[in-house]
Amino acid sequence: MSGKGAVKETVVDDLRMLSTKSRKEVEDFIAFLRVKEEMEATKEVMDDEELMESIMRGEADVKAGRVRSWKEIKADV
Repeated sequence: MSGKGAVKETVVDDLRMLSTKSRKEVEDFIAFLRVKEEMEATKEVMDDEELMESIMRGEADVKAGRVRSWKEIKADV
């Protein structure tokens, strides 16, 4: 087996060999990495002035009722 499948299999095998305490530490570390990636993505969006302005315009449109249903949009396509 090669590629991702081999990596997953190796990781699963390694996890099985760890103590319960160590598996919990691995779980906590994975959760930390997920949050870190989410924070980096959020920062990337927030640092993009043009994108933030677009998001704020979209929110203003929603508040003002300037929206269309998905069915209306789909019918135009």
